[in-house]
This record gives sequence, C-alpha cells and structure tokens, in this order.
Amino acid sequence: MYWLDGARLAAAFCIIGIHSSADQVGQAFADALPGERVFPVMLRTVSEIASTEYFIMVSLFLLAVRMSKNELPYFSNVKQQVRRLLVPFLVWTVFYAFFRLYKAHHLGYTESMWSEITQWQNWVYYLTLGWSNYHMHFLPTLFVLILFYPIYKLAIRAPVIGLVVLPLIYLNSMFGGFIWRTFDDIMIIESWMRVAKLLTYTGYGFAAYALYGIWLSGLDKKTTKSIFGFAMLALVIGFLIRLIHAQEIIQTGNFGIRRGAVYMGHFLFPCFMVMAFMGSQYFRWPEKLSQWSKYSFGMYLMHPAFLYMIEVVLHGNTLSPTSLVLVKFTFAVTMSLCTAVAFGRSRWLAWTIGLGKIPWFETRTTAQPKVAVAG
Repeated sequence: MYWLDGARLAAAFCIIGIHSSADQVGQAFADALPGERVFPVMLRTVSEIASTEYFIMVSLFLLAVRMSKNELPYFSNVKQQVRRLLVPFLVWTVFYAFFRLYKAHHLGYTESMWSEITQWQNWVYYLTLGWSNYHMHFLPTLFVLILFYPIYKLAIRAPVIGLVVLPLIYLNSMFGGFIWRTFDDIMIIESWMRVAKLLTYTGYGFAAYALYGIWLSGLDKKTTKSIFGFAMLALVIGFLIRLIHAQEIIQTGNFGIRRGAVYMGHFLFPCFMVMAFMGSQYFRWPEKLSQWSKYSFGMYLMHPAFLYMIEVVLHGNTLSPTSLVLVKFTFAVTMSLCTAVAFGRSRWLAWTIGLGKIPWFETRTTAQPKVAVAG
C-alpha cells in the first residue's frame, strides 16, 4: 500500500505549506500589494487540499488497516493510542508552551506570553483544547475520534454509511454559527466548538472505513482507474471553487470565512483526496515511501518550532512575500524531516513522535517477570 504512504507524506508537506504561507501574525500579507500576495495565497490554496481534516482521515484509514491485521480488544487499542498520541501530546504541549517565549523575546511581547503561561486556567486549555500552539489540537481531536472506531466498522460492510459525512459537515457549519451567535466568552465558544467538531468529525471516520471496505472488496484495475477519475473530477471542480475564494483573499489581504460551496468543498476535499490516492494503487509508487512516511507525524509535530526560528531570523527583513514564504517552507520542511528522522532513529526519543516504545516503561515491564521469579 505505497499509495497510503504517499498520502501520509502529502499530509505532512501540505500542513507545512498552509502554516508557511501566512505572514508573521498569521494573516494574508495585508500590508502587501495584491500582486505580491498571489504566490502565498496560491500555495495555501493548493496546500489546503490536504488540510488537518485530511490528515485525520488518513490516520483513521490507517487505523482500519492496522486493526484488520492485528485486532486488539477495545481497551488494549485505546491504551496503545494513549501511548502513541497522548503521551507525545503532553511532551510537545509543555515544549511549545515555553518555546513560544523564544519568538516572544525577539519580537517584543515576552511579558504577555509569560502572563499567559503562568495562569493555570490556560494550562487547562492547553491540555484539553491543544492551545499551547496552533497545531496541537490535532492530537486530542484524533484520539477522541479513534474512540468511536467500533461503530465506524459498520461502514466496512455497508460503505454507503460513509455518506453520513455529508450531513455531518453541514451540521458542523450550523453548530458553529449557533455557538458564535449565542456566546460571548471566547473560551466558552472554543470549548463548544470543539465538542461540535468531535461529534461531526466522526463523519470522516465513517468515510475512511467505507473507503477501506471498498478497497477490501478487491478492486480490479479498471474499476480502480474509474475511482481515480471520479475523485480527480471532484477535486478539480472543488479546486475551481477554491480559486474564486483565493481571488478574494488576494484582493483583500484577508483570509475571510468559508461559506456555502467554499465551506463544503474544503471539508469534502479529504474524502476525495483519500479516494484519489486509493484509486492510484496500481501506479508505480516508489517503495522507499514506506521508509519516509512514518516520519510524517514527527514533521507535523516539529515544523512550527522551525517556523518560529526562521521567522525570528527574518524579522524586519525586506524580502517579498513570495521569497519569505519560499524560505519558510523550505527551511521548515527540511529541518522537520531531518529532525524527525534523527528522533525516529533514537531509542530514547522515537516515542515522542509516536514511534517505538517508551524506554523506561519498556524496561520496567520487561523486568517484572524476573522479579516475580526471583521472589
């Protein structure tokens, strides 16, 4: 399944593309001329084809594959996911909570950052909503979605169930509008938005397992090519809609809010992307992808740190938005991949990016039988 390895790497590269395409305050280069925004906005538009939701769906599809090869009892599987997701989440939450001080120090807002870190209420949000950094929400969200995997299995035998993703995406939009209209406190809004997201994002679980059920049926080459063609047609239509939204961003310098077809297209892209990769299973994918794809999770976790570093180095520069984005993207991709590989090959660090077991825990558990025999 080298196509699945390709899908995982695409997720990592595109997430970095999204986060590299904004200016230092996370906006669409509002101070630049419209012509100077074209490349950053187009990079973001292309990268958002494989957004965080796509990463979630790929992860759930991969879970279905792994569970079919090694069916574990429910709580054993949950325990395994705690080790692979929540333990690294705790480590990187603490890391980013304090590493942001590096950027704050160089850009002149250290005092406000210290004020945030020293308030215990903020640590509650760090540990529940992933607020220690802009990308950390992915891990607790994915963990909760994995808890529903027994009901996702229904879609393996009846793939039509995967279509539930359509109304659930629409409901997510309705819930979001209701929550923003009803509450004023941003923390309450974010908390209820996360609840709505967790409930509606289960649609990606059903869609992922439905596609896995279709893949298990043993698709012939002709049918697979048809699936690929259908997925590509849907992606092209969706991308044309996104270009209209991109034009608005280029003109205004504001990312704005997704509505209507733009909203539905954005959240349906993950389904068609996974379908397209699945439809390419007979392509000649490089076998070495399997050696690199396992570092995609590490790249996701690490890349903001390198973006902070390069943003500090380039602070006050006179580079054009295009040059700035290219430098940020190249540096973040290269350094996060190299560092993830280094971590992955270290017995003492691999567990921090979801690879390998925790060394001291492994040593303790393997030593227990010896103690029992000696006793």
